[in-house]
Amino acid sequence: MTPGYLDWHCLRGALTMFAGAAVFSAALLLGGAHFERRMEQEYRRHNDQLTALRRRYAAVGEEEEVIRDFLPRFRELYQTGLLGKEHRLNWIEVLQVAGDRLQLPYLGYEIKAQRAYNPESPAPAVGFEIFASEMTLNMQLLHEGDLFALLDQLDEQARGLYSVSGCELTRNFVELTDNPEAGNITATCLLEWFSIKPAVGTELQA
Repeated sequence: MTPGYLDWHCLRGALTMFAGAAVFSAALLLGGAHFERRMEQEYRRHNDQLTALRRRYAAVGEEEEVIRDFLPRFRELYQTGLLGKEHRLNWIEVLQVAGDRLQLPYLGYEIKAQRAYNPESPAPAVGFEIFASEMTLNMQLLHEGDLFALLDQLDEQARGLYSVSGCELTRNFVELTDNPEAGNITATCLLEWFSIKPAVGTELQA
């Protein structure tokens, strides 16, 4: 064998094994990197899901706390007639009973169609809308105390919430009369009955 001569025939097997090992190592490195990326993506995905579940769980806890705090008040408002549909028949019945009990010479009323109520200071939109119905009362009273007694009966017996927008009292006679058939005072009052209803598409349950 001459100096500097390489027997490629003998080295062919070793080179082939080396090349195979290099290719295999490269494949392992590429596969490992790909596997690492996939595991990292899976970790992030599961971590995001876990974070979302934690947030949802916290939100549910907050909702339960809000419900626990406000549900009794909500039921109270619903039962008193402020939440939900208005109770016109109840208002009329209470007025008639109060008029008979106070022995008013005359009691008349007129209720206008319900309308959306726009307060001077708009309330924030929370899924509910406020409505108002105007009621005009025309009465013959024996004395001013009959008016307050009638309003007290509405406060105690009528379902819903109302406010007195104004009253006009006119004296009918120079001297007061004890005749229960004749009214000493003519009174005209404007009342607004309020009700709160859920916005369109929202179901209200107590």
